[in-house]
Amino acid sequence: MRVAPAVALSPEERVRLLHWSRGSPRRDPRVLRARIVLEAAGGRQDVEIGKLLGVGRLTAARWRHRFLASRLRSIDQGSGRMPRSGGIPPSQVREILRESLSGSHVGPRRVSTRSLARKFGVSHTSVRRIWTEFGVRPAGFEASPVRPDPVLPLEPRDVIGMYLVPPVFAVAFSLRPGSVGAGAPRLVAPSDWVPDSREPSATGPKGSGREGWVDAAPHRAPRQRLPDFLRFLGELDHAAGRHRPVEVVATVSELGGGKSLADWMARRPNVRLDRAPDFDTWSSKVRRNLERCGRLPYRPGRRLGRAETTRSIGLFLRTYSDASGPFRWVASPSEVEADETGARLRYDLSVTGHPGFKRTASLSTAMRAPSAPDAQAREMARVILRKSLRVRPGEHVAIESWSETLEYANALVLEALRIGARPLVLYQDEPTYWAAVAENRPSSLARVGEHLRAAVAKSDALVTFFGPSDRERMHALPWSTRFRLGEYSDHLYGSAAKAGTRAVQLALGRASPASARMYGVDLAAWKEELIEGTTVDPNLLRRRARRLAGPLLKGRTLEISHPNGTRLTLGLRHRRPQVSDGLVPPARPRGDWGLVQLPAGVVSVALDERVAEGTFCSNVRNSVGVCDAVGEVEEGRWTFVGGRLDRFSYVRGQDVFGPSFERAGAGKEKAGVLSIGLNDRISMAPLLLDQKAGAVTLQIGRNDTSGGSNRVPWWAWLILHGADLTVDGTTLVRGGKLVE
Repeated sequence: MRVAPAVALSPEERVRLLHWSRGSPRRDPRVLRARIVLEAAGGRQDVEIGKLLGVGRLTAARWRHRFLASRLRSIDQGSGRMPRSGGIPPSQVREILRESLSGSHVGPRRVSTRSLARKFGVSHTSVRRIWTEFGVRPAGFEASPVRPDPVLPLEPRDVIGMYLVPPVFAVAFSLRPGSVGAGAPRLVAPSDWVPDSREPSATGPKGSGREGWVDAAPHRAPRQRLPDFLRFLGELDHAAGRHRPVEVVATVSELGGGKSLADWMARRPNVRLDRAPDFDTWSSKVRRNLERCGRLPYRPGRRLGRAETTRSIGLFLRTYSDASGPFRWVASPSEVEADETGARLRYDLSVTGHPGFKRTASLSTAMRAPSAPDAQAREMARVILRKSLRVRPGEHVAIESWSETLEYANALVLEALRIGARPLVLYQDEPTYWAAVAENRPSSLARVGEHLRAAVAKSDALVTFFGPSDRERMHALPWSTRFRLGEYSDHLYGSAAKAGTRAVQLALGRASPASARMYGVDLAAWKEELIEGTTVDPNLLRRRARRLAGPLLKGRTLEISHPNGTRLTLGLRHRRPQVSDGLVPPARPRGDWGLVQLPAGVVSVALDERVAEGTFCSNVRNSVGVCDAVGEVEEGRWTFVGGRLDRFSYVRGQDVFGPSFERAGAGKEKAGVLSIGLNDRISMAPLLLDQKAGAVTLQIGRNDTSGGSNRVPWWAWLILHGADLTVDGTTLVRGGKLVE
């Protein structure tokens, strides 16, 4: 007996399907499709679904498989019929186009639809439809020759379609004019876009390397493979339109040389097919096109650039395997027109996407784990409660934990009980959180109930883990949604500060499989480093910070040098350095922000915004080097002249820093903050590389939060290891090591 493949729904998908299923099937076709998918997710077979909903077995099977391939987008977009090949042979279409574009050399004769119809034996309306389809305007007689605009090279702009149905893989990119020359590109030109009638397999411009893509000896493909790929091309054609250039990078060798595919490509000269012989070649081509998309200039009105989006899509493709199952995605025409297809694909993959890309572990197993926290977790809890927070017997300790950190929250509970304190665990279930994000307004999730405020206010100490841990999923949300969701933490910690509650936040909450993939680090090594960095005695970090804070407060000139070409002179203005040593200060009467981040270990000082002369070169590869984007930043080089950033370059990350720097306001080019690391247990943890003992970090832009005067809401930083740092001739760091 054949068993239909199982359907597993994420909380967000179940919410959306239930919403669609409540309508009327006569008014909305999504109602029946949603009901079929919901019944399939409940474990029913196709025959049972057909009898229950009054549809055929094949209809139930069709929507089951389409949902497994394209998820919610397949329910919302429609049936996706296979495109028609047309009644006029492609060879005759080519001849009509060639005759239409040839023009007249002598006399005032103009090419008309009726003259072409009489010549080729078709109707004049068919000629008009061909002109409309290919964007052809017939050449007429001109009194004087007009110099044509140069045809600019086309380069990838954004991802508008993805087809991952092993062994056939395809990614479609919209194209844009390159930067060579000037003027608008022509989508149809006599010598460039009209295929030669002697080469019926040509699918792109002559000389492009894409002629003759049809196999000389085509092999027979499986029965449904070619029609399914043609259906994908038809959806792509509907989304992009006939006048937008598109490039499809695909492994089509398994499709064979079917005539239907050749005819379809011949009738759409705006679509280029870049054939890859194998999966590795295809991956290389797609990765190269994604990198080119990420280097496009920033578009005004967008909060984030393309570098972060294309990097995220590349990460998803690298983690795909045949076991993940088929995946199909095509942008809608409105998304293509609004130029937001890449961001939408990233959102669909991360939030409501394919199970192969988003695997959420079950929480029930973790909550029923019989084993107690290990010794390393217990030691970390001891340092946090006894040394950082100085918890005493009888005090109330609130512990806010997420799914990935429940084990460490239990270790804190055990240590609090050993001290004689009274612990309270505030648990946040991450799958439930993401379901709430899809179902509710962000402003509703940002509210903090009075009962929770009262619990935090009545606590003497608060330990909170950074969350949610899936940073890739969080970054895929629109910026306005992320901003609203972040207000929850601000309100909660503001209540703790107002009540005088001693509070720490643990970066250990960032470590999750999705975030490790996003930052490109090993998860086990990341967690171990965060635990060890948190276990460092905060009193040791305080002693190191005091040796550095004195010269930074009293000095006037600061110099940094390194064999990699760093020679930079900065100014100091007797501003008090800020120290992060892991010790929680006493409660402030005004209710100022008092949250201490762990691991800790850095001393920073606001620089003189008027003084900066020389070059600062980074030798640290970092996943985040600017405040509003995520991307690989490597070997950045900043050159300052007269107190301002004059030139910058990156071996890797120019597409991350450049657009962000362009959209920043006045004051972005000034030196902001200098930091020196104190923690000798930190070496590779993302977002904490500045804490490595002896690391020198230079930040430009905003520094008012550190005691400076620059309030521009933008900042970026570079990190240097192994440098020499002196203040008024006194060496504080030599060869990347703190001078004792």
